[in-house]
Amino acid sequence: MSNIVFIIYGIISIFLQIFFIREFIPLFHGSEFVLGIVLGHWLLSAATANFLFQYFKKLRDFFNKSVNLFITLIVFILLSFLFIRNINVFSSTDIAVGISLKSLFCYSFVSVFPVSFILNLILNFLKQSFSNVLYQKKVKRYICEAIGFIIGGTIFSFYMSSILTTTLLLITVMLIFCNLIYLCESRIVKIFYLLLLCGFSFYLFKYHSFDIEKYVFFNVNSKDNIIDVSYYKNIQNVLTEKNGEYFFYKNGSCEFALPSPDIFDEEDFAHLPILHHTNPKNLLLIGGIKYLSSIIKYDLEKIDFIEQDLNMIHILRNNINKLNKIFEDKRINICGEDARKFLQNNQQKYDVILIGLDIPLNTSINKFYTYDFFKILSNKLTEDGFLALSLPGSMVYSPALMFELNASVYAALRKTFPYIQIIPGKTNIFVASKSKMPFRLHIKKRLKRVEDETFVLSKYYVDERMDTQKTKWLNFQIRKYSNKKIINRDLNQKAMLLSIMYWQSKFSPFLMKFLRISMNYSYFVVFIAVILFFLKKFKYSVTALVSGASAMWLQFVCFWGFQIYVGQIYQWFGLLTAIFMSGLVIGSLYSKYYQQYMALNKTFFSSEILYLLWILSFIVVIKYKLLNIYSLSVLSFGVGGVTGLEFAQLIKIFGIMKEGKNNIILFFADAFGGALACYLGGAFIIPVWGIKKSLMFILFLKFLIFTWWQYDKKRGL
Repeated sequence: MSNIVFIIYGIISIFLQIFFIREFIPLFHGSEFVLGIVLGHWLLSAATANFLFQYFKKLRDFFNKSVNLFITLIVFILLSFLFIRNINVFSSTDIAVGISLKSLFCYSFVSVFPVSFILNLILNFLKQSFSNVLYQKKVKRYICEAIGFIIGGTIFSFYMSSILTTTLLLITVMLIFCNLIYLCESRIVKIFYLLLLCGFSFYLFKYHSFDIEKYVFFNVNSKDNIIDVSYYKNIQNVLTEKNGEYFFYKNGSCEFALPSPDIFDEEDFAHLPILHHTNPKNLLLIGGIKYLSSIIKYDLEKIDFIEQDLNMIHILRNNINKLNKIFEDKRINICGEDARKFLQNNQQKYDVILIGLDIPLNTSINKFYTYDFFKILSNKLTEDGFLALSLPGSMVYSPALMFELNASVYAALRKTFPYIQIIPGKTNIFVASKSKMPFRLHIKKRLKRVEDETFVLSKYYVDERMDTQKTKWLNFQIRKYSNKKIINRDLNQKAMLLSIMYWQSKFSPFLMKFLRISMNYSYFVVFIAVILFFLKKFKYSVTALVSGASAMWLQFVCFWGFQIYVGQIYQWFGLLTAIFMSGLVIGSLYSKYYQQYMALNKTFFSSEILYLLWILSFIVVIKYKLLNIYSLSVLSFGVGGVTGLEFAQLIKIFGIMKEGKNNIILFFADAFGGALACYLGGAFIIPVWGIKKSLMFILFLKFLIFTWWQYDKKRGL
C-alpha cells in the first residue's frame, strides 16, 4: 500500500507544477519563458532536498516529522498562492503591464522553491520510513512517483484544464490530506477523517470555489469589479468592469476594452488595409475581436474570424449587450480552431487578411508573424488581395529594438511578397500583396463609403498618416536593420525575442543591455561542454548531470515545437510530461528486469549510442518538417525511454564500482542538470539559437560523454 502514497505524491507534484506555471503565465503575458524558469526552480529545489536529506537520516521518529512537514507543505502552498496573487500590492505591478524578467525569476523562486523543497523532503522521509535503503526499493519509489506524474498529467490535460485555480489547489490539498490520513494506524480513524475531508472539500468546491477565486484576484486593479474569472484550455480569462468600462484580459494581456482607449489605432488597422482593395468581398481576421465593429461596416459577403479561445466569445457575449449586434451578423463565421489547421482544410481565397493579434511576446502569437506562416497566407490571397499586420511604432523616439522587431517581420514579409507598404505611426501597419499597391488618392476616394461612421478617418487624416516623407524615413530605418539573420521563422523566433526585449526595456534598460550581450556571446556556452570533458575524475556525477540536462533540454524542444505546430502547450503540458514519464518508467524497468544478466559495459555503451541516435532523429524530423502532435509525442516518449535506461544503468555501475557507496550524489547531479537545462536551455538558448542549433549543442555534449565510456568499454569496467 505504500506505493499508493508515492503515486499520489506524483499526482500532487504535477498539479503543483501546473499551478505555478498557470499563476505566473499571466504576469509574463503568456511567454513560454515561464516554463523554463518555474521548472528550473522546481528541479533545483528537488536536487537540494535530495542532497540535504542525507544529513537527516540519523533523526528518529520519521512519521511525526512527516506529519509536521505535511502541515508545513499545505501552509506554504496557500501562502504561495496568496503571495502570487498579491504581487502587485508590494511591487506596484499592473497585470496589464506585466513584470520584469528579473522580478519573474525572483518572485517565482520565492514561491516555488519552498513548496518543492518540502514536498521532496517529505518523500525522502516517507521512503526512509517505509523501507530499507536498497537499490531495488529506491527505484520503486521513483517509478511510483513517475506513475503518479503520468496519471495526474493525463487527467489534467483531458479533464481539468478549464477548472479554477482554487479548485485545482483544493484537489491538491485534499490529496495531501489523504496521504496524511494514510499515516494513521487505526482504520476507523482513517475512514472518519476521510469522510470528513470529502464532505468539507465538496462543500467548498460546490459553493465557494468561485467566490474564493474572485476574492484573492488582486493582480487586476483591485478597484475594478471582477465579473468573470475562468480558464479555457488552461488560459486565464478575466473580465472586469468599472464605471461602465469593460476590460477583458487573456493571460494577463488586455485583449478587449469597451470603450477602447486605443480606438484611433484600432480604426486605422481595421480600415486602411481594407481600403487598399477595390471591392473586397471575403475577409479573414486572425484574432483581434476589437476590430470586428469596424470591419462589419463594409459591404463584405463573408468574414471568417479565427479565435481559438471560444470562452472569450461566450463571456463577452453574455456580459456586454453592445456586442450582440456584432455576433449576430450573419456574415461572421467564428472558427475555434488553430489558424494553420483552418487554412489547410479551407479552400477559400480572401481579398483581405488581417492579423489582428498583439505584439508577438510569446510563441503562440509569434507563429503568425513568421516567414513560414506568410507562405501559407500568400496562397490564400486572391491575385489582388492584401495581407496586413501591425507592430509597435513611434515617430518621436524610436529605439533600436523597435526597429529590429519591425525589421525581423519585414524581412519575413519581403521574402514572401514582392510589394510591401508600411504606414508609420504609433503602430506601424504593414500591408503586403502580390500585386502593386494603390495610390493614396484611390484610398481616399474609397474612404467616402464609410467616412461618416468613423471617429477620426478623413482624407486629411489619411494624408497625415501616410505622409511620403514619414514613410520613406521608416522604410530606410527598417531596411537598415534587415538582414538574413534577423528573418522571423517558426524555428528561429527572432520577433518573439525582440518583442520581449522591447517590452522589458521599459522595466530595466540595463537588464536588456545585459541580455543582448548574453545573446551575442551565447556561443561561449559550448566551453561548458569542453570543461566538463576534462572533469573525468567526477565521471559518474558529470554523466548523471549531462543525462538530466539532456533529458530536460530535449523535452523543452518538444514543448517549444508543440507550441509552434500544435499550440495550447499549457493545456497539454501535463500530457507531454506524462508521455515523457511513461518512457522513463519503461526504460528504467527494462534496465532493471531485462538487462540484469548482461555485461554493464556493453549495455551502457549501447544506451549511449541509442541516446545519440535519438537526438539525431530530432534533427531529421525537424529537417524534413515532420513536426506534429504524433511525432512530438513519439520523440518525447523516446527521450524518457533512453534517459530511464541510461540512468538506471549508471546507478548499477556506480554501485558496483564504488562498492555500495551512497548514490545520492547521482540523483542530485541528475536533478541539478535538469534545472540547468531549464534555465539555460528552455528559457534562453532554445529561443535565442533556434531549435536546430540547440539540438546540435546537446548532441555535442552527449558525444563528449560518449567518448569517455567508449574508452572505458575497451578497458573494461
